[in-house]
Amino acid sequence: MNKTTKTWLAMGVLILIAISAAGYIYFWQIWWPVKQVLIVQGLASVDFPWRNYSPAELNKMYPQIKNVDVPTRVTPEETYAKFREALRTNNLALALEQLAVESKKDKETADSLKKFYNENKFGELYLYYPEKIQKESMGESIASFYYLEMKAGRNLRQSIEFTKDANGDWKMDSL
Repeated sequence: MNKTTKTWLAMGVLILIAISAAGYIYFWQIWWPVKQVLIVQGLASVDFPWRNYSPAELNKMYPQIKNVDVPTRVTPEETYAKFREALRTNNLALALEQLAVESKKDKETADSLKKFYNENKFGELYLYYPEKIQKESMGESIASFYYLEMKAGRNLRQSIEFTKDANGDWKMDSL
């Protein structure tokens, strides 16, 4: 082998070593730790080649709005009518069925209803809620309705929030 061939061979080996070192550093020091974080967070596949999930896959796996794809069985107006009927007929079980189970205020609201029931005040509560409510806003699984209450000669706007459950029934989230 002549001197030029040895020089080219040595440069080739050095370039190969440099590329290998850069690849090693990039893979183990940069790419792999980032990929592990994505895998732990559920944003990348745990199987080789550890690809990142697409936005469509992420939306399917982690829906941003619960029960958005569930078809509606019972509307907010129907739920409200059942709630008023429960108050009119003094039916605690039916009144509690109209409340959202996952609501933050569910226990507090249920306790208030039980208190009114035990004090035989469902009739008074029935008169408090008007027959019709008006839609304020309605999304895929969250809705807000209101009614006007006359107090001290003024109309006060009272809100009722609804959420759609996994069965497609709208339930009262707040009274």
